[in-house]
Amino acid sequence: MRSLARLALFLLLLIGVADTASAQTASQQPQRPFGQLTDLWTRQLDRIATRTEQVGLLPVEIDGLREQATDVRTAAIAAAALARNDLADTKKLLAPLEIKPGTDAPPETDALKEERQRLTDQATLNESRLKQCEVVIARADQLLERLTKVRSELVFQTLTRRDLSPLSAEVWTKIGPQLGTALETLGTAIATWARNGLTPLRKQDLVPLAFWAAITIGLWWFGRALRQRFGRSGTHVNLQRYRTIATAIDGLGLVLVPILAVWLVSKLLLATAPPAPLDRLVPEVAIRLIWLLLVFGMTAAGLSPGRPEWRFMPLTDDSAQYLSQALRRLMVVGVALDLVYVALTRGADHSAIAPVGALILTTTVALLALPALSNRSWQAARPEGSDLPPMIGGTWWSIIRLVLTVMVLSSIAFALAGYATLASHLHAAISATCALIAIALLLHQLVSDLLEAAAAPDTPPGAWVRRRFGLPPDTTIRGQHLVLLLFDVALVLLLAIAIPAAWNVDIDAILDGFGQLLRGVKVGGVTISLGNVGMAIIAFAVCMLLARLVRSIVRDRVLPSVDAPLPLRQSIDAGLNYVGVIVAILIGIGALGVDFTNLAIVLGALSVGIGLGLQNIANNVISGVILLVERPIKAGDWIIVSGHEGFVRRINIRATEIETFQRTHVIVPNSVFLQNPVVNRTYSDTSSRVELKITVPLGTEVAAMEGLLREAALGHARVLRVPAPIVRFMRISSSGLDFELFVFVSRLEDRQIVTNDLNRSLLAKLIELKILDPAPMSELKLRGLDRVGVTLLHGDPESEPKSGHKDAPPEKSGDADAPPKV
Repeated sequence: MRSLARLALFLLLLIGVADTASAQTASQQPQRPFGQLTDLWTRQLDRIATRTEQVGLLPVEIDGLREQATDVRTAAIAAAALARNDLADTKKLLAPLEIKPGTDAPPETDALKEERQRLTDQATLNESRLKQCEVVIARADQLLERLTKVRSELVFQTLTRRDLSPLSAEVWTKIGPQLGTALETLGTAIATWARNGLTPLRKQDLVPLAFWAAITIGLWWFGRALRQRFGRSGTHVNLQRYRTIATAIDGLGLVLVPILAVWLVSKLLLATAPPAPLDRLVPEVAIRLIWLLLVFGMTAAGLSPGRPEWRFMPLTDDSAQYLSQALRRLMVVGVALDLVYVALTRGADHSAIAPVGALILTTTVALLALPALSNRSWQAARPEGSDLPPMIGGTWWSIIRLVLTVMVLSSIAFALAGYATLASHLHAAISATCALIAIALLLHQLVSDLLEAAAAPDTPPGAWVRRRFGLPPDTTIRGQHLVLLLFDVALVLLLAIAIPAAWNVDIDAILDGFGQLLRGVKVGGVTISLGNVGMAIIAFAVCMLLARLVRSIVRDRVLPSVDAPLPLRQSIDAGLNYVGVIVAILIGIGALGVDFTNLAIVLGALSVGIGLGLQNIANNVISGVILLVERPIKAGDWIIVSGHEGFVRRINIRATEIETFQRTHVIVPNSVFLQNPVVNRTYSDTSSRVELKITVPLGTEVAAMEGLLREAALGHARVLRVPAPIVRFMRISSSGLDFELFVFVSRLEDRQIVTNDLNRSLLAKLIELKILDPAPMSELKLRGLDRVGVTLLHGDPESEPKSGHKDAPPEKSGDADAPPKV
């Protein structure tokens, strides 16, 4: 290992020395004068403009012209940057030498005048160069825009070009000779290529091929070992957690090496210089075979017709088998026909072959695609009594499948009408789009499962992360959701480029659109761009983190060491919070590029509007901001405000939505929460206290009653052990002995359940021990009180009769046989 490391270091040093020598050699070469550069750029742009105005341009030629214009623009931008830097340096040197009017300066020397004149001429020259570069850049931008427009028009004209209809008699009279010519041309090219053999191969072509062949063999060995260990038949597989990971390993192990082999063979064949039309046919064959292998791998791994436990989607066995067979049949037949169509239409004249071939291809592909889009292929495996939709994807996927069916069938109509190029392009673009979306969904699920496995506390990656950051072993890590969000954003951006490219949209136009979004649109004096918005969000987030760090240090370390009252410390903490938020907002606005002068004007106009009649709205809006910052209430809290009790569902910028226990929604202005007392039952935690009062006869043993109450409380599963239940012997009254039982529950919603269960269990226990007589049930008084004083009455003691029967005589005072009151 040490010898390998030394060898690698030696190679790096050699590369560094070679780069330094080449850089020195390049720097010693005489540079071309600026005038010659501008003349060269102008001639190149003139030639590009002349060729753009001519007819018969091909997409490949347009791409080449665009690359040349881009090179000229890049060189002009570099020269403009140099001229701008030289101009700035020259102005810095020239500023002290300028004659200031109105000052008594000593007479200038001739050397000073010559130096000022030299710097002035140099500044003028740099300004002239800068303007010339700006003119070249502007003209190159115009040509690039023109070339993009020409290419789009050319693609549109190619797709909408109407050829002969396959139903016309002229096509069938020409197809025989054209087919014979195409087959003869293809056979001649194959024979010539076979005679040449491997003689066109050069040594410099074999070295990279051998390198990639070695990588392919290494990947095959590594994938085989990975599948044996972590694949679906491996020994280190957890079905529930690693199902997607094992499926991906198995699927990639099936198709990765064949894909690399196909690519390697295509490179080898292209290195032998095949004659036309085989030079364009070989790459297309390789691309189609790679797509075929990908589909086979995804259906074998994701659908798993014979192994339902490893199925990626919850399909029924019949649907998985049917969909897998339909997709494979579609790809095999479609790729074979597409290759035949491409091979026969690469000749000089295919005016008859193209319409007939497009009709055969689109009809076959459409008929084979219908089973994959039918309802039978997307039946969902649902448990008994489940309310899940019967189809995978629900209504939206059913609508999309219907739209795809219409589009696939429309390609047959286009082929019959004579639009052969549009018909063949339509089915190819649809299949490529579906494959790209499927791959993106698989990657999303794979990365999600990888992050969840890495964040789990019982996995080696999760344990390493917790050890690395000094976290407890059972800490819940939530950072994986942010990573998954960033990955999804990257996937969406890639799809936004790949899907239009599959529909033959110009990629440069797409990239220019993204560049325009990043550069932004200038509105007034402010440039609104995604880059500025992202920088503003990052600056605001960093400032908020720093403000919270400073606040926590002051609150937890500085203030406890200062002899100050608690209200003063709380005020300092709240003030630091407000200052941090205001500073973060100002820095975020500054990073956004907003001029504070204009912002002050807008705020001044807004203050006038507030003074004229928007006081109430402004009060509620500012109150909403304070609620969102201080968070005295949050979504899900159980609150009582201004006579309204319920759960907070949403905090908007003007009002807060509260859902009451009657399932009604109350919209409360935000200012109410700052102007009135608010009872938040779940502010610090969701635990609560349940209070039960009970009265037993005077002859009951106090210690036994206390043990009975404590035992009943500890016997309930939802009663907390810490804090422990509390039993209090309150008083001796004329009606009996009064006891109170205090128990604590972890969730506020459990109060009613615990009160009801304890009442039932205590009643049954008192009757069992003959402390209570079950006959006069109307005198049973069990009251449940929560910690805020809400009384739950089971019967009204004032309105109920004194006996269990309506005709019973009144109870005698002091009668020992009288029924007890509970």
